Amino acid sequence: MKWGGVIIFRRRFKSLIWTSIFLMLFSVIAPYLASAAESGAKGGEQPATFSDIQSHWAYKEIMELSAANIVNGFKDGTFKPTGNVTREEFLKMLVELRKLPKESSAVLFNDVKPERWSVPYIAAGLTNGILLLADFPDGFKPSQPITRNEMAVWIVRALQLPPQKEEKLLGNVKDQADIKWNRDLIEAALGTGIIRGNPDGTFKGGNNSTRAEAAVMLVRALHYSPGQTPTTPTSSSDAPRKIVEYKPEVKQSNSTNYSKRDEVTWVINDPNLKLEVGDVFVMPPNDKYFGGIAKKVVSISREKGALVVKTSVPRLREVFSKLDVHAIEAINPKMLVPADPSIQIKMNEVSKLDTSLTLPCFNIAMNNANYEGLVLNARMNFCNLGVIADIGLDIDVDWFDVDLDFYSKLVLTGDITTNVTLKADTGKGDINKPKFIPLTAPFYVPVFTGVFVKGQLYLRIDPKFGASLEIKFEDKFHLEQGFTYSSNKGFQAINKTTNTATLDVNSKVNASLAAGPDFQLTLTLLDIAYAGIELYPGIRADFIEQEPCDAISVSAFLKLDVIAGYDVWVADGKISKTLVNLDYLLFKDEINCAPPQPPNNLNAKLIGVNVQFGKFGEGILDRTDVELRWDTVSGATSYNVKRSDAPGGPFKAKRSNLKGTTYTDTTASKGNTYYYQVTAGNENGEGAPSRILPVTVVDMPPQPPVNLTAVRSGGTAILNWDKIGGFITYNVKRAEGSSNTYETIASNINESTFTDTAASILKGYSYIVTALDRGGESEISNKAYVTKGVVIDITPVTPQVPIEVLLMPAPDNFIAEPHSGKVVLSWNAVNTASGYNVKRSNATDGTYVTIGSKVSDTTFTDTTVENGKTYYYKVTALNNIGNESKDSLIKEAKPVSPIDLKDIIVIPIDPVITVNPLFVPTPGNFNASTDINSGKVILSWNAVEGATGYNVMRSGAANGTYEAIGSKVSGTTFTDSTAAIGTTNYYKITAVNNKGAESKATPIKSATRSSGIR
Repeated sequence: MKWGGVIIFRRRFKSLIWTSIFLMLFSVIAPYLASAAESGAKGGEQPATFSDIQSHWAYKEIMELSAANIVNGFKDGTFKPTGNVTREEFLKMLVELRKLPKESSAVLFNDVKPERWSVPYIAAGLTNGILLLADFPDGFKPSQPITRNEMAVWIVRALQLPPQKEEKLLGNVKDQADIKWNRDLIEAALGTGIIRGNPDGTFKGGNNSTRAEAAVMLVRALHYSPGQTPTTPTSSSDAPRKIVEYKPEVKQSNSTNYSKRDEVTWVINDPNLKLEVGDVFVMPPNDKYFGGIAKKVVSISREKGALVVKTSVPRLREVFSKLDVHAIEAINPKMLVPADPSIQIKMNEVSKLDTSLTLPCFNIAMNNANYEGLVLNARMNFCNLGVIADIGLDIDVDWFDVDLDFYSKLVLTGDITTNVTLKADTGKGDINKPKFIPLTAPFYVPVFTGVFVKGQLYLRIDPKFGASLEIKFEDKFHLEQGFTYSSNKGFQAINKTTNTATLDVNSKVNASLAAGPDFQLTLTLLDIAYAGIELYPGIRADFIEQEPCDAISVSAFLKLDVIAGYDVWVADGKISKTLVNLDYLLFKDEINCAPPQPPNNLNAKLIGVNVQFGKFGEGILDRTDVELRWDTVSGATSYNVKRSDAPGGPFKAKRSNLKGTTYTDTTASKGNTYYYQVTAGNENGEGAPSRILPVTVVDMPPQPPVNLTAVRSGGTAILNWDKIGGFITYNVKRAEGSSNTYETIASNINESTFTDTAASILKGYSYIVTALDRGGESEISNKAYVTKGVVIDITPVTPQVPIEVLLMPAPDNFIAEPHSGKVVLSWNAVNTASGYNVKRSNATDGTYVTIGSKVSDTTFTDTTVENGKTYYYKVTALNNIGNESKDSLIKEAKPVSPIDLKDIIVIPIDPVITVNPLFVPTPGNFNASTDINSGKVILSWNAVEGATGYNVMRSGAANGTYEAIGSKVSGTTFTDSTAAIGTTNYYKITAVNNKGAESKATPIKSATRSSGIR
């Protein structure tokens, strides 16, 4: 049983509280009670009775279809439940069940003659799609017994259910491979639960069905509704049955003229009953003993022609050879007698689904009934009220033992609505004792000869209050509540009750009230075995006045007490137990509360925001935000943030209905002071404001860089991070190993990348980056790490010791400069290198010869060259244990002869051609960057020996046309003030000497001019 709900409170006066509570209790919808009222309730025709089904497991279904004129018996008064049902008979049942029109007589089957009794039904089946001509190529064969496959297909078509292509159920059937046709329709039939598989996991679709099986399937179809979840019993034990067989030696009387003199003595008037000591006898029910009695004779005497018998209680095994009763019985309102003259019981009728059957409803009313200080006006409406009753004896006999298991089941079902108005006058003291208010006198529901249910209905009130109280209580619920009991397995609860309740309470002081109907039922078998329940479902409401809030709580409860007694074989037993005692807190809240307290610990943090936007990054957003934080306030559901330009206000809302305890003000201007306060709110209103917090907005450092990564490449580490918009530069800092002592290794970097060429391969490093602008330096970025270089363990044959080999990077920035009679080589140093090998070849892919071994410097001059011939060079690094790096890049050089000016004869021509007689080296270390303040592009390079000036060239594309923007620049720096803002330009430099000779251009560098800081 599960509950959930919504609760609404209304306040009427300051000292008088009206509370309205709506509770929703829900669970699995119980199966609809399949029981019928007496057909004579409206004076209609009585259903037929059949002499051969009284104890049959399908008795209930056969009688229900008979009452609805869907099935008929035979002239001899039998039904023949085990006989086969033919195609035309089952089709007739389906047509009657669906109430299909039968006007047509058009039948296209050659083997069905027009005068045959079933022609209207066959025509209706064809017209309404139950039958298809394609299914019967050899004729309909109306008298042929119908198979389970055909029944399943016809039922699905009759109910117009959609085919099911996905075989969720049929795929699990052991013999599903035998089903060749209409598998989608059989899957749909299995999904409804109308037709089911066999206990051994097979379907046996080719088997014929009996008349009893057909009746059960039709009743299921009668009560089926689309979307209904089918129940799937594991055996036929769910089918109604009434099997009671006495042992042959049991004496049975037909006389109802008997009475009880004392606890063990019976007076019996039956001249045909012959008894002896030790006999077991059974008497039929009479007006006082509604289930009859079964007793064992202890002694016999006669008085005035009557038998006077002293008895004991026989054991069940001495009475029955078979006992298996499973019944669903309606509680007929005609059985009910008011417990008090102030109680009225009235009966009406309601239709059950779309069938022709009706179930009785009845209403129990109480008007101004007074019970020990409680004045009640009550209306209780009962519909579909009934009981599911089982009682039986399982007997397992083997060679050595007889195993007995007594079992019973009692379930109360129905739909009940209770309306109660209660007023309490506590002038005579507190009211705190449970009140059991009987609604009916004891009533009896016959199940079978010797088996009946005794019941009584109550209204139960559990009050606890010390002042005047008025409540209005309504409870609607569908009951399916009870238990099963087995002497081997004990008690098991059956709990499928759903409930909806409302409760209005008007009280001036603390009060607690629980209310609900109380049911007491007992299932009795011949006065020798019984099973009983007391069921009390309801709700409880508690109201307590206190500071600072009034408290209210609502609980749903369900209590089920059970009892079972029996005398089996050689031992008797009596068992009682509280099987279910559930109490669920549905709602607990505080009402009439003041608004929340002011938030505490209001504080602020300034956050610098730098964003660059626009197609070319021409837009710069540079602002300072104010981030506010405060503590959570108990009971608050939202917060309001307010701001003022003056400490005394007025304060205007910046943000309302905040759910969290933080807020960022993005509208603050630098240089201003603002005043903030925060309030908390809930359904009771807005609370007092927090303290006033002054905040002066100033320039703040930028946000720290994010997503810093570091990747080792030999003796270098390559760093990358996300670029921050605006006029930002970066500082790169490094620490060795796990140290937290960081040293700056690069400052004021414009780009969001950096290569650390001094990252020793023998060490691991951690890196951090900070951002800078005019507001200062940011906090550090995340840390990024590189480990030591790769170490390979090699195990030589001799000696048997590992040798560590360090893989060093190749020398980079390798340059070959040709001169007359020599080539000057240079490169960058490699960490851990103890020397370098210089190699030369006459072709780029030729054989290289070492011309310099273990060179200790980072320069080498090759003086063994011939002028005019091209040479190719590469260099490797060596460590102190003789291991060699990979080769550097290959560079080429062509030495040239010196030119003597006196050997040059100049012949003027038009135009005059200037001869540049000398070679000029290319400027090295060329860089291009953007100045953070001015936004201009700054170029710099190393001086060239013998150069008298430098030419600066610019282009809009790396491979475009370059124009000179600086000619014979005397220094080694140049500022480009003519570049367009936001445009990326590409630059290169050449050196010139006093003879007019010009070097080769430097590598191309790019930079973008910005607006700078204004």
